[in-house]
Amino acid sequence: MLILDLNLRLAHFVQSHLHDISLALVATCLVIYGDKINGFLKKLVSSWIFIARVSAFILMCTFGYGLLTLWSQPLVYWGITQVDLIYRPVLVFACFCLLGILAERKRHL
Repeated sequence: MLILDLNLRLAHFVQSHLHDISLALVATCLVIYGDKINGFLKKLVSSWIFIARVSAFILMCTFGYGLLTLWSQPLVYWGITQVDLIYRPVLVFACFCLLGILAERKRHL
């Protein structure tokens, strides 16, 4: 009973921080897979002139990643809120553990 009570208290605490948690999950995914996005952009613009390649990279880093974060954070937030309140702390912990494992596999740690 004590564990369930602690879990419920943690779930209520996590509830007020879900926007920040979902933003952290999205940002971590972009850090882990940003090299794939940059590689795709590099292949796409490799035949362009130097100024156009630099401009495309600047636009992708400033606006592209910002828009990806802005658009995907509400989706992650919505997904977390669809999980029952009791299971949210476990879900958040599991998501961060999964991202840690993915980062380790990609040699980010």
